[in-house]
Amino acid sequence: MVSSFHGLETSKRAILTQSVALSTIGHNIANASTEGYSRQRVNLINASPLSAPGFNRIFTPGQIGSGVEYTSITRVRDSYLDMQYRRENQEKGLNSIYKATMDSIQTIINEPSDNGVSAVMDKFWNSLEVMNRDPNLLSARVDFIGNAKNMADTFNKIGTSLTTLEGDIDSNIDIKLNEANNLIDGISQLNETIRKIEMLGDHANDYRDQRDVLVDKLSKIVDVQYTEDPSGMVNVYSGGVQVVNGQVPTALTRADVANITSGEIAGYKKSQADIIQTRSQLDALVDTLINGKVQITMPNGYKTSTDMVADNDVTAVNALGVTTNYAAGTTIPAGSKITTSAKFTVDGFNGVHKMGYTLNSPAETGLDFFTLKDPTLPFSIDNIEVNPEIQKDTNKVAASGQYEMNGTDMVTIKGNSDIALALTSLRNLKFEFPANMTSLSTGTTDDYFRAFVSDLGTRANIAETNLSKSSDLTDNVEIRRQSVSGVQLDEEMTDMLRFQHAYNAAARNMTAVDEMLDRIINGMGLVGR
Repeated sequence: MVSSFHGLETSKRAILTQSVALSTIGHNIANASTEGYSRQRVNLINASPLSAPGFNRIFTPGQIGSGVEYTSITRVRDSYLDMQYRRENQEKGLNSIYKATMDSIQTIINEPSDNGVSAVMDKFWNSLEVMNRDPNLLSARVDFIGNAKNMADTFNKIGTSLTTLEGDIDSNIDIKLNEANNLIDGISQLNETIRKIEMLGDHANDYRDQRDVLVDKLSKIVDVQYTEDPSGMVNVYSGGVQVVNGQVPTALTRADVANITSGEIAGYKKSQADIIQTRSQLDALVDTLINGKVQITMPNGYKTSTDMVADNDVTAVNALGVTTNYAAGTTIPAGSKITTSAKFTVDGFNGVHKMGYTLNSPAETGLDFFTLKDPTLPFSIDNIEVNPEIQKDTNKVAASGQYEMNGTDMVTIKGNSDIALALTSLRNLKFEFPANMTSLSTGTTDDYFRAFVSDLGTRANIAETNLSKSSDLTDNVEIRRQSVSGVQLDEEMTDMLRFQHAYNAAARNMTAVDEMLDRIINGMGLVGR
């Protein structure tokens, strides 16, 4: 026999359950804009009927239900989408840093522009051609030295900028490591909180959301692999290190950076490699221009500045007027005047310049036109300058290849520009550049620089394409994730009306039962009183 108060109990359960559902909807709406929040749902189930299965049964036909109750409050989340998002987020983090670095390198190289390397090299060669036409013209010598200094300064500035960029990247790696370690600590602490809550049978929905946000952020910085154990704690691995073991965090260190394969830190690693490559390519240009082996042809009348070895058979007259035929590969003494054209293999711009004679009195053989800032290091974009002695004295530009004797002194023949012409010819001569620097291993310095700019542009274009792809994929997965876990206000409003009506109906039902009981208690059994 069902109790007279059964209806009250059923209504009470309905009111309490709908109230919890409405509270959950309110929680969802309040967090509609909260980062990483997953909408929550109250899982309803009809309460157990009064008659349980057994050998005995009550004599009332049918099973009388006892209302509704909720079994749990869970969040709507798709772990597969989380995994996809974090995988793409790692690539996005790497590509965003790499793209930013390539943009910075392109800004430093500044091509094409009026102040880029290509422009200053053009001015350098052009000023050399002007000096070749009149090697005694002071203004031409001043302009040539100025443009040479401008070219060296441009290389120095690029080197300084690349060094600064490397320093910024190195500092940012430390910043990102600290940021990652803070996230790792946060995940460990939330692991402990979630374990304590869920070991009692509850669902730590909000704490799980907070932990997922931290894992999302961590995946942007480093590569992340993770598993969840039966207690609800996640174990996280990065760079080959288990950075989260339950509630125990392990900080990433500088030593682990080499093993990190994705995320922003990996992007910084890749950027460092590209800066080194860019620097090496430009260093190769500078070193080859200054020291690269190249064959030049000297005309009749040139006087050897040192003992020299020609690549072809040469006839020369020594200081005593004796004519000698020198076979290719034999040494021609210094001071010999060649009477047939001679081909010499020399060491780049400096090698040609040292073959000439200055305008000083008495004449001197040419110095190294470009010198090292630090003699212990080879020529590079950081380690090149115009010889300070030449900067102080324009007469030390060795443009002439001939001299005559005045007593015991050498006197340069003014107006001769054999060396200036040979230096000018270097612009169009082909050098051998180090392998694997650019797609060009043999060519002029202009060809090599164009190949370098092309290679840089290709790398920058690839960086932009990869970032666009990874951003699209990340955004796409995030949209799908939001469609599953995000709070849809229209849907919440619909559910709110549904639960509100159910709540009101349950309350009305309770009132009806109350009136029935009032009739029984207060309206019956009054006859005869």
